Amino acid sequence: MIGTVLLDISGTVVRSGGFEAVFHRVYREVLGVEVSAESVRVNTGRKKAELFADVLAEHTPQRAGEAGLIARMTEAFDTFMLEAITADPPPVLEGVPEALAELADAGVAVGYVTGFARPPALRLLEVSKLDYAVLVGSDEIERGRPAPDLIHEAMRRLSLSDPTTVAYAGDTPGDIQSGLAANCGRVYGLTGGAHDRDELEAAAHATAAVVVGSLRDAARDLLG
Repeated sequence: MIGTVLLDISGTVVRSGGFEAVFHRVYREVLGVEVSAESVRVNTGRKKAELFADVLAEHTPQRAGEAGLIARMTEAFDTFMLEAITADPPPVLEGVPEALAELADAGVAVGYVTGFARPPALRLLEVSKLDYAVLVGSDEIERGRPAPDLIHEAMRRLSLSDPTTVAYAGDTPGDIQSGLAANCGRVYGLTGGAHDRDELEAAAHATAAVVVGSLRDAARDLLG
């Protein structure tokens, strides 16, 4: 029986689009390069240090070994994210408050795992007025998605040992892959974020993962 639901944040419970500008700002101001909007879109949700290492290798390979550069990019991203959240808080997605209320009424605990570091993730939950049983940022684990580390760390903090009692929902193929890798009892891909249904369906193909339109749809499926 599912007793806990773990959720991604951006694109899952709050609108994600405005945060893409933060990535572009980091690339321009720290690296002095332009990265395509498509590259930014398909890499949403990844652990930032891993993503930035790939960006360096592709766009500025001559700087790939530069000491402290990835750390500076990550620090800049977190700073710019906090500024963006404070200046223009993203709206909570339609149906999310209702879904969270339904889960709470059913006695299901809700926590968040995210590709953001803990400080901007915490601020995002605060301005969105979202309560949580646990929050794990990507700066608190070794490997980002599609590895299951975020989910495993959340389970450890909640003293949960059986992943089949945990459901996971996110808006990217990496989310689906991470939930499956963690052997969660239910895994949902939500189409309200940066990735369309076809991309999510491809990640879910031939697995137990389910692609739905919103967190409300996932909650209804979960609660029967």
